[in-house]
Amino acid sequence: MKDNKRNLILIGLMILISIQVSGETRKLRDIGRYRFLPMEAGLPVAEMLKSVADKYADDIRRGFEAAGAPELYAPFMYRLRESAFAERDLSVGTKMAWMIFRSQGQIKVIHDLEWAGRQPLPVCSISIQEGDRKFELIIPKSCGNIALERVESAPAAAEEPAPKPPFQERPESRHEISRAKIYQEIADLINEVDLYCSFSVWEKEIPELKLIGAEREDEKTVFSDGDLVYLNKGKDGAVEPGQVFWVLDITPPLADYGPLSFGKGRVRVLHSFDTRSVGVVENSCDGVRGGYYLVPFEPREGMMGKDLGYDIPPAETEGAKGHLIYLSGDLRQIGSLQRALIDIGEDRGLQVGQQLILYRRVRPDLPPSILGNGVIIDVKSRTSTIKVLSCRDILRKGDLVMDRPR
Repeated sequence: MKDNKRNLILIGLMILISIQVSGETRKLRDIGRYRFLPMEAGLPVAEMLKSVADKYADDIRRGFEAAGAPELYAPFMYRLRESAFAERDLSVGTKMAWMIFRSQGQIKVIHDLEWAGRQPLPVCSISIQEGDRKFELIIPKSCGNIALERVESAPAAAEEPAPKPPFQERPESRHEISRAKIYQEIADLINEVDLYCSFSVWEKEIPELKLIGAEREDEKTVFSDGDLVYLNKGKDGAVEPGQVFWVLDITPPLADYGPLSFGKGRVRVLHSFDTRSVGVVENSCDGVRGGYYLVPFEPREGMMGKDLGYDIPPAETEGAKGHLIYLSGDLRQIGSLQRALIDIGEDRGLQVGQQLILYRRVRPDLPPSILGNGVIIDVKSRTSTIKVLSCRDILRKGDLVMDRPR
């Protein structure tokens, strides 16, 4: 009994660290500790939301039920699948009716909140018309929580199409879905998202050209297509109107492999002055921020092909073998169509487009557990970026890759 009381006290103290009660409204000053849905930083927002909608449909349903709004579940899922949302910043001082979050694995709801952080909060905003009421729901990009910002009285202008039935995943269907993918016809193995919105180890010098500001930086911190941005060089850096640059977020080194670079979009130069230039954001992945680096944009070719699958005997093959050393968004686990970094590259003869088997060893004296199949989308000297094409189980950091059987 004493242990239970002590645990309850500790949980309460942890929550009070990030939520300060002021009267009846709780001031939320920090966000990201109690994540409801895993928001993957390396993916475009639309692709990411579709992915979590399918994988966490039941959790989302239970969250809306806990919030007392089960009627919003079906239209919410429909809009996620149709990418019917807007990206914006939530102003400091904005109040929310409730927020769904996760604490110690449990789905919970907290009511009557106010965003009281130091700066606006980047969110995805979803509008739902139900009868004569319009619901404005938001998903903070940093945590994947779902919050109701406001409800307005707004007669429906026209009847909306009925939402598609929400995805209902059966545990036993995961293997069936993955197996079905193996037999699909030719498709995009490597697409534009893989080429320009993914991540890899950065092996060159840190670029000198970078973003130093934006026209609307007093309104928001994350910039997307059409926003004007300012570069730290102009004619002095041979920057000319019409040039296109690839925007990169280059982070601190991963172990001894080097910094990680994350593709964020493109910037096209509009005007160039002596020491500064002005550009416009194009093909944004998941938002562009000040401080990101710019390198000349070089078009790359995607690849069509067929997922070769993982229906092979449970035995290690000859050839290159490596480990998963980083997962998309620094997640603990990933699945199909997500990406990972492996610790072998050109040094082991790997090439873009090569497919590898993903597996795990439970014990050294037992056959390996074959988990899935992936394709290499980028190769560096000692590392490669791989996209999971199909799998029958989740993948974790430390899992293995190997050449396909000859």
